[in-house]
Amino acid sequence: MVHFIIEKGNKGPEDKVIKIWAYGEVITLTDVLEILDVIFKSEDSYYPISEGKQGRAMLLKAIIDVYSGIPLERVFRAYKLERKTKPIRTFEKLYEVKECV
Repeated sequence: MVHFIIEKGNKGPEDKVIKIWAYGEVITLTDVLEILDVIFKSEDSYYPISEGKQGRAMLLKAIIDVYSGIPLERVFRAYKLERKTKPIRTFEKLYEVKECV
């Protein structure tokens, strides 16, 4: 399952950049924060705190779990985030498509 590609960045030996699968564009920290803002607001609307639900707090807990080093697959299971559709397979070379068929 590949929706993005992680490559070496230019800031230092451990620097990484994330490229969006569809267009190969670099995702910046500003982009990540803007995306998180949208997702947090969405979580609040679906799971309002005023109704006793966790809203954005549950997403923040999942982010903290990832930050804490808990393996992603375990976080996905814990928060019921397993993929519900078939993963998209990407290919860089035409011969890879032929090998898959």
